[in-house]
Amino acid sequence: MNIIEKLSQFFPAEQISVQSDQLEVVSHDESTLPPVKPLAVVWATSASEIAQVVKICYDTGTPVTTRGAGSALEGSTIPLPDGLVLDLSRMNRILHLWPDDLQVQVQPGIIYDRLNDHLKNEGLFFPPSPGGSGDIATIGGMVSTNASGIYSIKYGGTREYILALDIVTGTGEVMKIGNRAVKRSSGYNLVDLIAGSEGTLAVISSVTLKLAGIPEDRLQSAYKFNEEIKAAKAVSEMCRYGLDLAAVEFLDRYLIQALNQLKGYGLSEVPCLFLEFHGPRAVLEANSALADTICTELGSSKLEFGEGHRPWEIRHWATDAVKHLKPGYSIIRNDVAFPISKLPEMVEFCHQLGNENRLAVFTFGHVGLGLLHALILARKDKPDEWQMAVEMSNRIIKKTIALDGTISGEHGIGLGHKDLFEIEHGPGVELMRKIKRQFDPKNILNPGKIFDL
Repeated sequence: MNIIEKLSQFFPAEQISVQSDQLEVVSHDESTLPPVKPLAVVWATSASEIAQVVKICYDTGTPVTTRGAGSALEGSTIPLPDGLVLDLSRMNRILHLWPDDLQVQVQPGIIYDRLNDHLKNEGLFFPPSPGGSGDIATIGGMVSTNASGIYSIKYGGTREYILALDIVTGTGEVMKIGNRAVKRSSGYNLVDLIAGSEGTLAVISSVTLKLAGIPEDRLQSAYKFNEEIKAAKAVSEMCRYGLDLAAVEFLDRYLIQALNQLKGYGLSEVPCLFLEFHGPRAVLEANSALADTICTELGSSKLEFGEGHRPWEIRHWATDAVKHLKPGYSIIRNDVAFPISKLPEMVEFCHQLGNENRLAVFTFGHVGLGLLHALILARKDKPDEWQMAVEMSNRIIKKTIALDGTISGEHGIGLGHKDLFEIEHGPGVELMRKIKRQFDPKNILNPGKIFDL
């Protein structure tokens, strides 16, 4: 009996598919990595169904790749040709809400924006906004990559909000890790171990999160600079002075040009910073005034937006603007992170590489945490050009590691950067392999991602 027949004993026909068009949908994510069609896709609707799928895969030695919205950017949800895709998008309910405790338990397939739409009725929100993908990103996917976004400088990333997880290990064992206590000093932190593991250690069936109160007030501002390095220095200075920033986004001049071309914003095509502050009005104004002083001293001036345009709506279109700038070109991306003082050096380094190799490089991101996206445009149908772009991206990553930074600040490793993973972690990779074997002895959970066994 093959695995499809085994699955058919436990699941109705509408929860299993081997149809080519549906396999095509789950064969890729938002990365530029090649798609791979799996044997089948299974839609689970409960923790017990997840466990049943994993047990069958364990018994047959079949690889299984968990998928939510498929919005991953480093190939972490690309399946294997002899494996299954376990799709959790139908597990999208809020299970429990404890407003007095500022906590919620959800299934992994719930969309970030939908969760916050519900929470705002209680004056609450889940802060780690996943950049421009809040309308598609699932909470399970955010946990799997320890995602973060524009508000991370004030509120932190996803990992800081996870209290408990219900998981299924690689043997099909169901367990709960963590609890609803906000502060604990009891044993190893298994919750943090699962967060960021990209589906290689366990399948998540529910997530218990702590929440934050919706801020009393917000203030947004934006500044334009003559040079990218001065904008980067302004961010470093604001952090050094301990400014209480809720968000600070950097966009270089090339990205502003791309945004104007895509959306017709009419913005000055110079490097910019978008800022947001949260809190009581008096605190907002004091922080905004200090930010204004720092930016002005570095030669900036206020950036004015056209009628009806708001900074985060503009920022939402950043990647799409690059994607559509040159028809026939594809994006090679990275999301390096480093000590905040190194931001000016990293921005300058990325632009120097682009100039030297005559390839378009776009730098932007949640720079308040020292996190920078460097997107490179190149043609896949020109192998020399594509390889040059790949080498440029690798040089950016290696430069980051040399500055005591990390390959990935929020997207994860997946397939995209696993060839450089050991440069960052050294002997620690072997310890990770040992941990992987304890959770997943047959290596069926998303094998080949992050590192090889």
